[in-house]
Amino acid sequence: MRRLLCLLLAVLLPAVVVPGTAEAAPTVTAVPADAGKGWPVSGAEGVLDLAARGYVEEEYLLSGQADTYAQAGLWTDDGRWATRVASTGNPYTTRMVVVRPRDPARFTGTVVVEWLNVSFGVDIPVDFSQSYEHFLREGHAYVGVTTQKAGADKLKSLDPARYGAVDLSGDALSYDVFSQAAQAVRANPALLGGRTPSVVLGTGHSQSALRLTTYANAIQPVRHAYDGFMIHGRAALAAPIGDGVLGPLSARIRTDLGVPVFVLQSETDVVASASVRQDTALVRTWEVAGTAHADRYGLDLYDAANARDRSINDGAPTTCDKPVNSMTSRYAENAAFAHLDRWARGGAAPPVAPPISMLLNLIIVRDADQNARGGVRLPDLDVPVAAYAPNNSGGNVPGACLLLGTTTPLSPERIRRLYPDHAAYVAAFTAAADRALRAGYLLRPDRDEAVARAVAAPVP
Repeated sequence: MRRLLCLLLAVLLPAVVVPGTAEAAPTVTAVPADAGKGWPVSGAEGVLDLAARGYVEEEYLLSGQADTYAQAGLWTDDGRWATRVASTGNPYTTRMVVVRPRDPARFTGTVVVEWLNVSFGVDIPVDFSQSYEHFLREGHAYVGVTTQKAGADKLKSLDPARYGAVDLSGDALSYDVFSQAAQAVRANPALLGGRTPSVVLGTGHSQSALRLTTYANAIQPVRHAYDGFMIHGRAALAAPIGDGVLGPLSARIRTDLGVPVFVLQSETDVVASASVRQDTALVRTWEVAGTAHADRYGLDLYDAANARDRSINDGAPTTCDKPVNSMTSRYAENAAFAHLDRWARGGAAPPVAPPISMLLNLIIVRDADQNARGGVRLPDLDVPVAAYAPNNSGGNVPGACLLLGTTTPLSPERIRRLYPDHAAYVAAFTAAADRALRAGYLLRPDRDEAVARAVAAPVP
């Protein structure tokens, strides 16, 4: 039904320019497991024990010819953008990392395709690092796509024997490459252990979220490649459609897209995105209090992969002036993916969440412990043992600590006033976890994990 609606919208919306070329399907070639150094760059090898969870990681080359696009007419901040094809027949080869159930019978039919983030010059699977536990628990498949030139070039420099054929001539190809990745997932059952997907969701974080905003507004109405989107950690602006041009400085998600869009924001993101907050019939925004753009949980995985690949700072772990934000943002992201999956299948829309409280859309309102008010509330924030801030400083990777946030433990005296004994802490934490579960911000397995942590924690 959704795909029919998308096709009808393409006919009814004269602002969208549909390409006149009929492109051949991309080709998919398996990368031998022992090619080059013997593992996918930025993959899970040696970082996560996928086999123990009944999963396999495989890598493929995706090759084809891509269109590039250009802006047609004025792009206003409502996101109803028209495009035209700027060029056709641009050859490319990129790679896809596929993580899927070993037993095809476990596959739910949901595939999450991530636009890998290249803010630090190498592919980083941000959304996989946050929500892999949810994907693996459910039986979803995951596909990480090298979509931009910086990521492709880094692959070739890190492992030329494995990635010698990879070639993306520029980021203008990225939008059609991301479309063709979804096309390949739908058309090649071998990627998914012989199964075909029922739902294909596109996701991207930070820099990738800016490009996914442009993709949703300008390309999805043309290509109809995805059944829904997770846009994670965006600012108000959007990425350019072509090389050498500026993107729009303010961009909401178009409300006539025909597929659902979940916008998931941290505290770090809200000051830069408050002007484009949205909650509509097909756009849902959650702002998760206490969280940072990136956090300790994800950084532990990045550091392990970086130590193996030596892709940033010669493999050294990232350090900052203060302890990195350790709020459990992954719980909210897991819940958001569960809601998006159900929504894309025609189910109920996710619950509307209050925004993080702000003054003049510039200053976050904080409580006596310096934690944010409002927003999606996780039990680790509602029953705090620390103050969680959205930014950090210093560090050995330029720009990283600004995004990693801080964790400042509350004083022993303050904790003792809040929780006279361990039973009081566990009772308060459990009640907060149950509130978040009822609100839809927390999934049952994550609620149980969180409460088990509280029971084991030496508080006070």
